[in-house]
Amino acid sequence: MAPIQFGVIMIPFQLIDVAGPVDILCSSSVPYLRGFGNPGLAERGIDIEFHYIGEGMDPVTHNSGYKSLPTTTLSTCPKLDYLLIGGPGPDYLKSIPPAIASFVCERADEVKTVFTTCTGGIVASAFGLLDGLNATTNHEAMALARELGPNVKWTAEKNWVVDGKFWTAGGACAGMDMMAHWVMENYGKDIAEAGFAALAYEPRDVDGKQVILRRHASE
Repeated sequence: MAPIQFGVIMIPFQLIDVAGPVDILCSSSVPYLRGFGNPGLAERGIDIEFHYIGEGMDPVTHNSGYKSLPTTTLSTCPKLDYLLIGGPGPDYLKSIPPAIASFVCERADEVKTVFTTCTGGIVASAFGLLDGLNATTNHEAMALARELGPNVKWTAEKNWVVDGKFWTAGGACAGMDMMAHWVMENYGKDIAEAGFAALAYEPRDVDGKQVILRRHASE
């Protein structure tokens, strides 16, 4: 089976919005499971290739001043299976570049799932992709979300929301939890928990409660 093609839109997101979910995926991937001494699990791990997609190849400056480099551009990006949109600040949300808007709308039709973290949900809503759907975003940004995405059924009751192909998470750490549950659902708890152990990470459920992991059963 061909590797999953996973795309990340390179906009000025908060770093953990993307780094957290990507590390969840990486830690449950074939090479990481092999490297951490789990050869029996590795062949069932995630086979994945990441594409960091920029308008061009210039560095993107994030809210901390950190700069990151795209690996491909909007025009050269290969076919994707999944797309992740991290959360930029309010100024960016009110003036999203047309080229980014066109790319996200086009690829949203192509991919199996669109993941958003934090205000990344507002990015998707700005293009009408979430109209009529249940969704969430950073719970502190609900007023802005309702202003820019008035046709979305926004909720601040859950850490993340799944409606069709759109998985939308609240704040950055909720995005990690959302991706952790996606790994558990699609690859099994043993694969996911091996990845969590490498990160010394324990996910929460959609209501913010700690997930009981198998290793706790022996404690």
